[in-house]
Amino acid sequence: MDTSPSDLPIGGDADGRALDQVRTALAADYEVVRPLGRGAMATVYLARDRALGIPVAVKVLGPEQAADETAGKRFEREARAAASLAEHPNAVAVTRFGRLPDGTPYLVMQYVKGRTMEERLEAEGRLPVPEATAVLAEVASALAAAHGNGIVHRDVRAGNVMWDEEKRRALLTDFGIAAVLDAGGPDAPRLTRTGELLGDVRHTSPEQLSGAPITELTDIYQFGLLGYELLAGRGPYEARSSAEWIRAHLQQEPRGLRELRPDVPEPLAALLQRCLAREPRHRPAAADVVRALERQGSPADVGRSGPTDERDLAKLLQRRVPQIVLIAAGAGMGLIQIVGSLDKVLPPQSQLLTVIFVAASVLASAVIAWFHGERGRQRAPALERVLLGLIGLAWVAATIVALVR
Repeated sequence: MDTSPSDLPIGGDADGRALDQVRTALAADYEVVRPLGRGAMATVYLARDRALGIPVAVKVLGPEQAADETAGKRFEREARAAASLAEHPNAVAVTRFGRLPDGTPYLVMQYVKGRTMEERLEAEGRLPVPEATAVLAEVASALAAAHGNGIVHRDVRAGNVMWDEEKRRALLTDFGIAAVLDAGGPDAPRLTRTGELLGDVRHTSPEQLSGAPITELTDIYQFGLLGYELLAGRGPYEARSSAEWIRAHLQQEPRGLRELRPDVPEPLAALLQRCLAREPRHRPAAADVVRALERQGSPADVGRSGPTDERDLAKLLQRRVPQIVLIAAGAGMGLIQIVGSLDKVLPPQSQLLTVIFVAASVLASAVIAWFHGERGRQRAPALERVLLGLIGLAWVAATIVALVR
């Protein structure tokens, strides 16, 4: 997966020509393999650094944005902001900024083999409390480093947090609308002017909406929203339209996190509630958030162990998978016994057909329990539908084989 959110399809003659142009322009230093994804501002390509022999991600500004001087300067600002955090383990490192022969800006950054936290939430639902706490601690650490360098990210959300599958860690990415607090020069006010609304309205702070000054505490508000999504699978407000989201950020009090998920520790819920304070001065600094999360129980090592770790068992129990599967298996065994007792009056294949049905039902119950076993409302991701579809196809195929024997 790429190191930037991908929400638009790749394909077509225009994309093919763009790929050829990038390949030709960077051929001396990079072997551009294929597109990874395309967002509203740029396209990201998988490439191999010829000198080092390692995979990298090349982010190229789109043609319309490249023609916009402000967008080009903001793209360069992203490169400089990310490069200043190159040594931080929880920020995607940028190693190079340049321009193609036609003047289009590009940057080369660390390739993260994984997916965004937004994609994880879509596929898995909300995270176990220890793992969510670990992710929040890592994002807060990256924010503290950025703020220490005078950088405000301004777009902290699940889509801009990568999950590194190999190293089992979260990395903050996409500083594309970052503001530099102490930036000077004639271009700075135009790039970071007060009241400029950038990003997703669902993840926008009250001061961004009201035109108040943007500070590092804007990131803390968005961090609080991220915490709700990771732990509760939803935000703290009930809103559907853009107007409702704006009204919620400006006027509503966030719903208590423990109302949405009672097993969240009270200190963690209180911390995220403080992050969502409408007045920025009432929010904690990123460094204070890091210290508070460390007091939650050293979360930085959570979620990095192999599949036999005891946390995986806890995750299964939390989702009530064993309980639901045992109930389904028990009901299935009862059905098999009933059919067996009626073998003289039922067709000869009835026993085998029942066993096949029970096996498929137990597998389906395990899948449903995994995605919906926790208390509260949970989404039905595409992965669940695919797995249930495969189980259904296997059941139909086995039934047909049994009937024709």
